[in-house]
Amino acid sequence: MLALAIGMVSTALAVTPALAQQGNASPADTGAVVAGDAAAQTVVPTDQSAPPSSGPEIIVTGTRIVRPNLKSASPITSITASEIKAQGAVNLEEVTNRLGQVQPDAQQNYQQSNGQQRGVKLRGLDFNRTLSLINGQRIAGTESVDINLLPTSLVERIDLLTGGASSVYGSDAIAGVVNYIIKRDFTGLQLSGNYSFYNHDNRDNASTPVAQRYGIPTPRGMTNDGGRADLSVTYGHNFLDDRLNISVYGTYRTADGIRFRDRDASGCQLRRDTGNPLRVNNLICGVTAASPNGTLTANGANYSNVTGSPGTFAPASTIPGYANQADRLAARGYERYNAGGFVNYKASPAAEISLGVMYLRDTSENLLYGPYVQGSYQVNCDNPLMSPSQAQAICGARAGSAGYAPLGVQYGFPGLAGDRDKETFRNTQTRINASVRGEIAEGWRYDVGGVYDESRQLWKPGGNPVALHVNNALDVVNVGGTPTCRSVVNGSDPNCVPLNVFVANNPGSAALSNYLFNEGLGVSDLRAKFYDLTANLTSDLTRYGIRSPLAEQGLALAFGGEYRKQEERGLQNARFIEVYGGVPDRFASQDVVEGNVEAQLPLVQNVSLIKLLQVNGGYRLSKYSTNSQTFSTWKVEAVYSPSEDITFRFGRNRAARAPGLREANQTVGFQNATIVDPCASIDGVAPRASREACRLTGLPDNLYGNGLAAGIPGSIRCVDDVCRQRNNGVPIAPEDARTTTFGFVLTPRFLPRFSFSVDRYIIQVNSVISYLGASFAVDGCVITSDPYYCSRLVRDPVTYQLTNSGTSAGYIQGGNLNAYRLYASGYDFQAQYSLRLGEKLGKLDMLMNGTLTTDQGGQAAVNQPRTNCVGYFGGSCSQPTPRWVHNVRATYSTPNEAFYASIAWRYIDGTTAGQNGGPLSTPATAVTDFARIPAYNYFDLSLGVHIAKRLTLTTAINNLFDRQQPIMTNTYDYALSRGNTIPQRYDTLGRQISVSATTRF
Repeated sequence: MLALAIGMVSTALAVTPALAQQGNASPADTGAVVAGDAAAQTVVPTDQSAPPSSGPEIIVTGTRIVRPNLKSASPITSITASEIKAQGAVNLEEVTNRLGQVQPDAQQNYQQSNGQQRGVKLRGLDFNRTLSLINGQRIAGTESVDINLLPTSLVERIDLLTGGASSVYGSDAIAGVVNYIIKRDFTGLQLSGNYSFYNHDNRDNASTPVAQRYGIPTPRGMTNDGGRADLSVTYGHNFLDDRLNISVYGTYRTADGIRFRDRDASGCQLRRDTGNPLRVNNLICGVTAASPNGTLTANGANYSNVTGSPGTFAPASTIPGYANQADRLAARGYERYNAGGFVNYKASPAAEISLGVMYLRDTSENLLYGPYVQGSYQVNCDNPLMSPSQAQAICGARAGSAGYAPLGVQYGFPGLAGDRDKETFRNTQTRINASVRGEIAEGWRYDVGGVYDESRQLWKPGGNPVALHVNNALDVVNVGGTPTCRSVVNGSDPNCVPLNVFVANNPGSAALSNYLFNEGLGVSDLRAKFYDLTANLTSDLTRYGIRSPLAEQGLALAFGGEYRKQEERGLQNARFIEVYGGVPDRFASQDVVEGNVEAQLPLVQNVSLIKLLQVNGGYRLSKYSTNSQTFSTWKVEAVYSPSEDITFRFGRNRAARAPGLREANQTVGFQNATIVDPCASIDGVAPRASREACRLTGLPDNLYGNGLAAGIPGSIRCVDDVCRQRNNGVPIAPEDARTTTFGFVLTPRFLPRFSFSVDRYIIQVNSVISYLGASFAVDGCVITSDPYYCSRLVRDPVTYQLTNSGTSAGYIQGGNLNAYRLYASGYDFQAQYSLRLGEKLGKLDMLMNGTLTTDQGGQAAVNQPRTNCVGYFGGSCSQPTPRWVHNVRATYSTPNEAFYASIAWRYIDGTTAGQNGGPLSTPATAVTDFARIPAYNYFDLSLGVHIAKRLTLTTAINNLFDRQQPIMTNTYDYALSRGNTIPQRYDTLGRQISVSATTRF
C-alpha cells in the first residue's frame, strides 16, 4: 500500500493521468508524462489504453464515468506520494498548503484550535466550500471531516479539482474537490519511520527591544526543538489466486510543542500604541488585565495594586500590564494513533467487494495563561485584607462597615500550574466504507457503496474558577487576628479559603487553587454520526450504435442515487455551562436524498484538425430534510483537441452548499447586543438613523428621536441601553454558485516528456451563509435606509423597543443567515519536463505549479462595496492574498535509481497592509509601519538513496537557509496569531530537518 509513498524516484516519478487514473499504473501503462518529485504534479490528459475491466479499480476525480480515451474537462492538480516524502511531511496539510490554489491553514498552529484539521481551503473560500473525499467517497459529515484520519504514509496521491463539482458529488463542492487516493491492495511487510525537528538561529529583530522593555527575555543563538516522529507498519497478503487481498496498517505520530518564548520574534505580542509610556517605536506588548497586580473595578474607576507596597492602589493605567504571551504555544504538541485495514475480493467480473476500516485517536493540549479570576463579584466593606484606603476607594462611605460593594476583579496567578492552565482535546474517529461493483452486462457497470463515520470530540477547558467560590472567598472576616471566610464561620462552606486580591503578586496556595479551580473541570462531549449510501450505474452505448457519425465512441451515461444523513449530539456538564453557557444536551440531524445523471458524448474524433471534440453534461436534484424546497446543480463541459499536441477544455457549473448541520439548526435564541437603538436620542444627541430609515423599522414618526431614559414608560430605548439580538428562526437557502474554468494543455510530440497547461477559474458564490451580528442590520440601516437592513430591526408592537425581555418582544435579527456574495478568480499554470541525460548520467525532472490570483473577496449586500483582497493583508482583509505563488522543483536521479537529489523553490509574492489602499480603506486608516510584507523565497532540499532494493533512506531540509518569517504587529486581528506573523502562509519556526527510513519485505 505504501510503495509509492516511500519508494525511490523510479516508482514515484509517474504523473498519473487525471482522467482514468489507476492505483498501480506505471508511466508506460498510462502514457503519462514522466516527471520528478513534484511540488504539484501537473495532470495531463492522456489516453487510457486499457478498458476499465482489465485492471484494478480506477479512481477518477470529477466524474463517475470511466472509459478508454477519456479526456478531462476539469483542471486537476495531483500531488504524488514522492512529493510528500520529499517534504518530510508528517501532516498532509503541510503539503497542500504550499499550492497557490490553497489558502494555507494549519490547525496545529492555532491557539484556539481543537486539533481537528477540517480539510483544505481551496481559493480562500473556507473549508465548507471544498469537498474532501477518500477514494471518491465522502470522508465524513461536513463538520466532522478530519484529515488527521489519514496517515501520510498511506496516501498514494492527492487530486485537487478546481471548480464546481456538485452535480457529481453533491453539496460543498463549490471551490472544488480534494480527493485523497490510498492504495488498498498492499502485499508484503513494510516498516517506515520519520523523525523531524526545527533548527533556528534566534537573533535580534523588531520585537526584541519591545520585549526587553517588558522584562521578557529574548532567546539568542541556535536552537533545536519541535521534534516529531511518525512510525508506521503495513502488512498485506493475497489469497485465492490473488483474487483476495487483506492488508492492515498502524501508525504512531507524536510532536513536541514549541512555546512562543522559544523563538526570537514571538515572546511578546506586538501591538501598535502611540500613547503608552512603555512603547518602543510606537509598539507595546499585548497584556492582560488579569495580571499579578490585578485590575479591580469599583465606582467606575480601575485600580491596580502597587508592587512592593501592600494595601496601595494606583490607577490601572499607570501599572504595566502582564504580558502573558511567552508560555503559550506557537506549535501544539500531540499524540496520534491510526489503525485500520482493507479487504478487496474479486469474486467475479460481476462482483468485486471492498471493505475498509480507518481509526484515529488524537490527543493535544493548548496552554493557557495560568489560572485567573475574572468577573463581577461582591466584597464585604470590613474585609480585613483591604487597607483603609482600598476600602474607601471601593466602598466609599461604607468603608469599614458590614455592608457589601460590587467589585470587578481581574487577577492572575501565573505561578499555579496543573490542569488549570491548559485545555485538552481528544478527537476519535472511526470510518467504515464498503462497496460492491462490477459489470452486469457488456458496457454496463454498477457501483454500490456506503460510508459510516462516527466521531467524538472531548474538550476539557481549564483555568476558570467557580463563581460561587470566588464570592465566598472575597467575603472575609477577622477571627482572632486571622482572615477567615465568613462561610467557614457560619458553616455554609467549611472548605472556603480567603482570596486576597488587594496585594500584588499573590502567589496563591495549593489550598486556594484547589478551592477556586478544582470543583471538576468543564467537559464538552461532541458526538457525530454520518451515513452515506450511493448507487451508480454507468453505460457505454457505443455498441448500441448511439454515437455521432463522426466519432468512434458513442454516448456514455451514468445514473446515480445518494442518501446521506448527519447526526450530532452535544453534551455539556454543569461546570462547562456555568462558564460557557449552553444546554446539557442538544441534538440535531439532517438528511438528504439525491438523484443525478451524467453524460459524455464525443462529437468528432480522428479527422483533420479534430483529434477529439467532446461535450459533457451533468444534473443533480437534492432534497434536504431541513429545507422545504428542492434544489438542482448542473455542469456543461467541452473538450477539443485539434491534435495530440494540444487540448482545450471548458467547464461551466452550477454548484451548491446546503446549510451545515449547525447552520441548519434554526432553534431560536437571544443574546445581548452591545448596541443602542439608532432611532433614539441619547443624552440630547440626535438619532444615528434618519426618520425614513426608522419608519422602515416600524417606528411611528412621533416617536422618532424619543429621548426618554431607558426604563421610563414611553421610552423606546432598550433596557439599560442594551438591545437584544435574536439568533436563527429564519429559513436559510443553500448557497448558489456559478463556476467557470477554461484553458489548454500542451503536450508537443516534438518535445517528448514535456507538458504545459494554463487554466482560468472564475467563481461567484451567491446567498452566502454567514453569521451576522446585530451591527450588520443596524449599521446597514443607518447608512443606506434600505429595507434589506431596516426590516431586521423588529420592534415590539406596544413599546416599540428592540428588547426581548419583560413585556417587550422586540429584537434585532441575527444569527446564521444568507448574506450576499463571495468571489474568486485567477489563473493556474503548470509545467513539467523530463530531460534524459544519457544512459550513464541519468535524468533531470523539472516541474512548476503557479497561481496568479486576480480576485478574492466578497460583498456583504447588494448596496455594499465589493472587496478584492488580492495583494493585501489585514484591514478589511484577513490573511495575505499574494497575487502570485509558485513552486518549482528539479530532481536529478542516477540511471540505476540508487540515488536522487531534489531541490524546490517556493515563491510568495509581496502584499501590502489593507489599511493602505486596500478594500474599504481611507486616508485615516493608513499605517506607516509594518505596511508591507516583501516577496518571500524559500528553498528546500531532499536527498534519497536506495540500498539493496529493500531499504530507502531519505532526508529533507525545508527552508534551507532559515529565512526569518515576516514580523508584523496586531497579527491576531487578521490571522488569529499571537506570534507576530502569519503562520498559515510562512515558515515561522525556522529550518525543518527530517530523516526517514523505509524497509520492505
